[in-house]
Amino acid sequence: MSQIDRSFIGEGIAYARAYQSQDPLLDMGNCDAFNIAFATNRQTLPNFRGGGGNRNVRERVTDVTATVGLYDLTETNLARITRSTVENVAAGVQTDEPATAGGVEGELIPFKYLPDLSKPVTVKGADDTELSAGADYLLTPHGILRTAGSKITAAGVLFTYTKRESSALQMLNGSAHELEIFIAGLNDAQSGEPYSLRLRRVKFGMLASLPVFGQEYLKLEGPAELLADPLVLTNDISKFCQMDIVKAA
Repeated sequence: MSQIDRSFIGEGIAYARAYQSQDPLLDMGNCDAFNIAFATNRQTLPNFRGGGGNRNVRERVTDVTATVGLYDLTETNLARITRSTVENVAAGVQTDEPATAGGVEGELIPFKYLPDLSKPVTVKGADDTELSAGADYLLTPHGILRTAGSKITAAGVLFTYTKRESSALQMLNGSAHELEIFIAGLNDAQSGEPYSLRLRRVKFGMLASLPVFGQEYLKLEGPAELLADPLVLTNDISKFCQMDIVKAA
């Protein structure tokens, strides 16, 4: 029988949920890479009986790791690789929010939450005197900029505005996440032939860097380790991952 082309270029969608949960598997977003690596410890018994070489060898798997390339900056993705806790901020009116100021021209006095600038914004001095946009401050999507000759002093200001629905991530305030991941893959080298990969227990590590300024699309490179799943009790099923591929015709 002639050899059949089984070349492979993988793409697809990665879904995840908390390990050992019945949560829905949710799309992780646009991923350009999902790499699994294997590290081993190799021990050899030299052949001392003449001729060189080894009489035996033992190679034990020490680490099974993965690297995920994520292009969707969602609160869930970012929290998983920065050990963040997430606070959901509901939309609504924020009344008389106090903010400190230095009384210096050009200083930014930020809002506590992200504002909806399509709704009215009121700024008052600490003495409850209403301040004027343009004369006393310039409004920005993050706060106000004090103008020259402004009546804003070091006593601070009071903001009233409508906050947008948002998420506040408290980085390094949580613990590492353990996930179950399912990759719904397509082999682009075989006209979109489906394949799947089930990663039973994945523990995410820390993001090495977060380029908040840049000239290219931000890519979150999440390091992870595939841990042995203690729920797998039979020897004919992998404790780490399972890949399903279409049988060659």
